[in-house]
Parts: sequence; structure tokens; C-alpha cells
Amino acid sequence: MNFFKRNIIKIIIGFFLGAAIFVGFNQVQAQSTKDQTLKFNPKKDTVYTPKIEKIKKDLIISGSISADKVASLRFQNSGKLVWVGVKVGDRVKKWQALASLDKKELQKNLSTQFNNYLTTFSEFHDTEFDYKTTKEKFLVTDTIQRILDRTQYSLNNAVIKYEIADMAIKESVLTTPIDGVVVAIDQPIPGTNITPASATFTVIDPNSLFFRSEIDQEDITKVATGQKAIIKIDAFPDKEISSEISYLAFTPVSGQTSTVYEIRFSLPLENNDLLYRLGMDGDALITLEEQDGALVIPIDAVNDDNGKNFVWIKDGNNLIKRFVTTGIENDTDVQILEGITSNDSIVIKKS
Repeated sequence: MNFFKRNIIKIIIGFFLGAAIFVGFNQVQAQSTKDQTLKFNPKKDTVYTPKIEKIKKDLIISGSISADKVASLRFQNSGKLVWVGVKVGDRVKKWQALASLDKKELQKNLSTQFNNYLTTFSEFHDTEFDYKTTKEKFLVTDTIQRILDRTQYSLNNAVIKYEIADMAIKESVLTTPIDGVVVAIDQPIPGTNITPASATFTVIDPNSLFFRSEIDQEDITKVATGQKAIIKIDAFPDKEISSEISYLAFTPVSGQTSTVYEIRFSLPLENNDLLYRLGMDGDALITLEEQDGALVIPIDAVNDDNGKNFVWIKDGNNLIKRFVTTGIENDTDVQILEGITSNDSIVIKKS
């Protein structure tokens, strides 16, 4: 009796605590049962049968056509433009002449440099003759050696100046190093005086086209050089071009608000008729994942329960909650690896 009196408070607290636990457990069980089973509502719920089919996840990025072989050609020297042999739109062959500067002044300068060379060469031999005996007797002093060195330097400089004048004549004719099409001429009118910066001729090889785009840093780790892709150009909506990734930049594109990298795709096209032109916009489709014979359901049928995926299975008029393991996922469908079969009836519940 004394024991009961001494512990009455503890007994009462224990009783209420046990009652609270019992009630709470029943509530959790009831809630769990409610979560696990719902009633099918034919007015709001949609029944879907899983399909066995091919599923893939694609990455689509926008870009435009660019060219790998672009030659911006300038004269090395200033002068009078006396001949322009091409116009914008002309096709040119490798090493074909495009334009020429006036050679008269350059040829006179070459003659002057040649005369200077002859004069310096004669002075060189005179100096060598004057000190021939001294050199033979090994009596060359430091002063005499400096005189001999200066005459040698002068002769060397005369030769270099003559070669530069000869190079200027050769460089007075502008040639293209690639086959292509002339797309720009800064100064097409002969008779004007030009500088190297004021007369640029631009030639582009139309068969060196590639598709250029930019890819986010989150996606660049999912692709690799050589990976297959499909290119669709907006100007040709009904045509798909089989391609592959030919280049992935290591450094990001500057001036962008987010971190993106340049990505290039090959364009194996014969473009002699110039159907494909620089700047044409389009899209590149890269398949990231692909699986044949996959069990596929709409992505709207998959629900989340604290990070776990589940679907509703129709059983008569009841809906049973079934946890699933998912695989490949795209914007519309998702692959189911475990949890359901193709015989189950999946229910998509509307909110």
C-alpha cells in the first residue's frame, strides 16, 4: 500500500503516456492505410496500361551554321590599287590572284636597292683588298677588325633590303590560299590608294561548314566528341542531317551571363550549289540515353513520397499505392525498372 502511494504519480503519468502512444499509433496506421488505398474516380482519374517500347532522352540545343575555312586577305604594304579581278559572289581557286597594287614604284625601289647592294659590295671588296696583306700576316688589330666587321654588316644589310624590295613586288599581288567564294571586298574600285587595313578580301570555303552551338555546363558532362547527333536547319524543316560532335571547348564562352561552352557538329554536305549559308539557324538533337523494349508509362503517372517514386494501381474501385524504381526519363515518359508489370493498370490522378 505504501509502495502504491509513493508511486501513484508515476503510475498515472505512465498510464496517460501509454494511452497517448496507443492513440498516436492508431492514427498513423489509419493515415497510412488512407495513403496506401484511395477510391478510383472515373471523372477525374485516367487509366493507363504500361507499354513495352523504345524510350530515349534527347538534348536539343539551338545554333547556326559557321565555316571552318575563312580567309581574310590583306596586302602587306600600302600602295595604289590598280587591278581587282573578282567581285563578291565569285568562286575562286586556291592561289588564284584577286587584286594587285601598282608595281612601278616597287620595281624602281628594287632597282635602287640593287644599286645600293652593288655599291656596298664594291666597298666591301675594296676594304678586303686594303687589309689583305695585314690579314695574311696575322697583324689584324681590334680597330682593323671592327672596320672589316662594319663592311660585312653593311653588305648583309644591303642584301636584306634588296630581298625585302623583291618580296614587296611579289606581295603586290593578292592571292587566295583556299578554294571558295568571295563574300566581302572592302575596296573594289581600282585607282584608289589603300593601306593593309583598308582593303580586306574575304573568301570562305562553302564545303567547310559546321554547326555551332553553346551547351550549358550541366549538360557538357553528358556528351563527348564523336557522339551522334541530328541537325535540323530552319530553312529546310523537312530535312534531317546526320552529324556528330566534332569539338567541345575547354574554356567557356566569354560575355555570357551563365557558364556555357562552344560545341561544334560536323556537316557532311556537298554545298557547291550554296544552299547552306553562314548564319542559318537550326537545332541539334543529341540522344543522351536510349533503351529498346523498356516498360514505359507517362511521367505524369509517377508521384513523389519524400524522395521515393510511386504510382497508383487500379484494383477494382480502389487505388493501391506501389513504389517503383525509374530509369530513363524524358519530357513525356519514364522507364520503370521495378515495381509494376505491363499487366498493371496505372492511374493518373488529377490534382
